[in-house]
Amino acid sequence: MNQPQQQPQQPGDVHIREYFNVIMYRRKIFLLAFLTVFLGVALYTFTVKPVYEAFSTVQVETPKGGKGDLLGELSGNAQNPADTEIEIIKSRTIAEQVISRMQPASQAALPPETLQDAANSLKVGIRAMEVGNKTGIIRLSYQSTDPRRARDVVNTLVQVYQDHNLAAKSQEARKTLEFIETQLTKTKNDLDSAEKNLQNFKSGSGTVQLDADSTELVKRLADFDGQLSTLGLQKKQIAFSSAALREAMRKGAVYTPAAGLKDDAASGVLAGRLAELDIQRRTLLSELGEEHPQVKAIKAQINELQTKLLATYEANLKGLNRSESALKQEMGRYEEQFRKLPAAERELASLLRLGKVNADSYTFLLQKHEEARLAKAATISNISVVDTAMTPKVPLKPNKQKNLLLGLLVGLMVGVGVAFFIDYLDDTIKDADQAKRVFGVPLLAVIPLIPKNEGDTRIGAEAMICHSEPKSVVSEAFRSLRTNLHFSAINREKRVMLLTSAFPGEGKSTVSTNLAIIIAQTGSRTIIIDCDMRRSTLHEKLNTGKVPGLSEVLAGDVALAEAIHETSVPGLSILAAGTTPPNPSELLGSEAMLQLLKELRASYEHVIIDAPPVLAVADAPVLTAMSDLVMVVMEVGRVPVKAAQRMREMLFAVQAPVAGLVMNDKTGLGESYGYGYGYGYGYGYGYGADDQKETAAKKNWWLKLLK
Repeated sequence: MNQPQQQPQQPGDVHIREYFNVIMYRRKIFLLAFLTVFLGVALYTFTVKPVYEAFSTVQVETPKGGKGDLLGELSGNAQNPADTEIEIIKSRTIAEQVISRMQPASQAALPPETLQDAANSLKVGIRAMEVGNKTGIIRLSYQSTDPRRARDVVNTLVQVYQDHNLAAKSQEARKTLEFIETQLTKTKNDLDSAEKNLQNFKSGSGTVQLDADSTELVKRLADFDGQLSTLGLQKKQIAFSSAALREAMRKGAVYTPAAGLKDDAASGVLAGRLAELDIQRRTLLSELGEEHPQVKAIKAQINELQTKLLATYEANLKGLNRSESALKQEMGRYEEQFRKLPAAERELASLLRLGKVNADSYTFLLQKHEEARLAKAATISNISVVDTAMTPKVPLKPNKQKNLLLGLLVGLMVGVGVAFFIDYLDDTIKDADQAKRVFGVPLLAVIPLIPKNEGDTRIGAEAMICHSEPKSVVSEAFRSLRTNLHFSAINREKRVMLLTSAFPGEGKSTVSTNLAIIIAQTGSRTIIIDCDMRRSTLHEKLNTGKVPGLSEVLAGDVALAEAIHETSVPGLSILAAGTTPPNPSELLGSEAMLQLLKELRASYEHVIIDAPPVLAVADAPVLTAMSDLVMVVMEVGRVPVKAAQRMREMLFAVQAPVAGLVMNDKTGLGESYGYGYGYGYGYGYGYGADDQKETAAKKNWWLKLLK
């Protein structure tokens, strides 16, 4: 016969029901993927140790100081913005102090390396963020599986941060106070010595006072001495700051010196900028390292500012030296008059002059000392606690409801994705339309899933469903097959019909048996021959003996009449496979087989041949030449497209009279994909509708879903 042309696959509209059908067919894979994700999330949610979060809120205030504030005069440091404060809070230095303070007093201090590791670990869990935009309110939080530890860490962190802030603000005031105290002690000693010398002179010489001109001269010279003393004090302060700055630059460190005892805007601005850059450098250094480009860039800016600040101090020192020279030059005229005084008066005037200078200097230093002391005592942190951390009662995570909902959604998505991916990789033929396109022959029938009756342990129960349940949907499908066979070969002989498949296990023998039963029920004398000698099963399905059978007849050991067995189905006989021979292909292709079929044609109206699979052995193509028509049984979702194409080529190569395809939905794939069975014999319609309704009602929907 001529090989029909294979029809090209035409694209069609995709209905959403088809996607649902894919999921229904791949329901086992879908459920496995879904349950794996969902149960994994649920297991994690209910077994993971809960994490608690404690938080505190602090407000960063900007103090408003004026020129009269000695601390502002000496430091000139600008206040840090909120983001800078956040970086300080998250710094390693703060974390180390928190670890040290939380260390029990009975335990020894941690080694530096261990302390650093603990601080880095603690720093990772600290969260700091500004609430709102430029509000100055910072929210500090820490998460821990121990709610009390989370509370203690946050409260200790706030305390350490406040102390650090206060220490940074009082640092310059402390330096200034220490410097003034040193000068005050020296001046006090000089004053005591001058007063003692004056008293001794008066007692020894008898001179107790000067005239009016001498007194005025001494007063003027004392004023000059006081101014020189003030200039000298300022020079010492600048020299002290310059030396400290040079030493810091030599060591590669950062040092912000005091701005001096008088208000100097230029040095104050530079000192404030240096303090800001130093905070940024320390923050980046703990995270990025010394060699990071950002750290190097900030270090370069610091070096540049330190150089400018040092130049500013040197310029101020030169200015003080010029003022001192001018003052001494003007003072020289009065010194000339002073030397013209008599020796006794001059000695007394010198002692009075020295005492007044020391007294004025001492008074000035006492005033500055009190101002510095008050400034240091008045230095307060600009960090105020809005809310202290409380012991959290409810864990932050896991959020059970959220996790389970996400697990459900993600599980569904993963399940659907895996199902469609597996379906994409599956190239088997799953529906009748695809089978017709690949094979190029008509579809004769779709045999639905044959249900198994609970408690029925008979081997041939499924194969004889058309006999045991003649009103079932399956029986109607076989009647549809019988009708379609009649009309597919209306003008040719169809007495000998052969059924084959691509692979073993596609339900070919079951289809052959029920087709033979449904034909015999019309009153036609029918015989079915088991030609699958390697895996014979028809004798089990029809509850008959296996020997003697076909192999004995073809070998001439027994007569045909002795090998034919009657079945429990009226009008249906069986010629079983018999003893398995070593050469089935030679026996089936022999002249004896041809004569056997001629003899059976004369005795029976229909001869059904259950042939072996085409791709497994070469028996089926040999038998097709002796048959009137060939039916290909194809299990839904079992045969790959390439295997079907190969079977098609083999059958048409021997010009097999292929009448059409019989799709066998033995696994329920067709039902999952929603394909109709038969032609007009669906559930609830046609023959046996009441029985089918009753049968369907007995099945739980969830059992059908998990089937």
